[in-house]
Amino acid sequence: MGIRDTVRARLAEAVAEHSPMPFPDDIDDDDELDVFGLDSLAFMGLLTAIEKDVGYIPRAILEGDIYPETFGELVSAYDVQGAK
Repeated sequence: MGIRDTVRARLAEAVAEHSPMPFPDDIDDDDELDVFGLDSLAFMGLLTAIEKDVGYIPRAILEGDIYPETFGELVSAYDVQGAK
């Protein structure tokens, strides 16, 4: 499973657990994360769940350099660090 699939699967789980919003069948890079109704605690839970699968949370997110606003930005944060 690639990083995009991992992030999508964990996001779907977080939305199912923490939000009344249904998770869409299709998600695009431009889809904003805030429409899913996750608060900051749920978002950290999402990052922790992804960490269990890939072994890290991107440093840029942990240090507050970026706060992903879209699905594509979240995937990209993992792609950038994973490429290093």
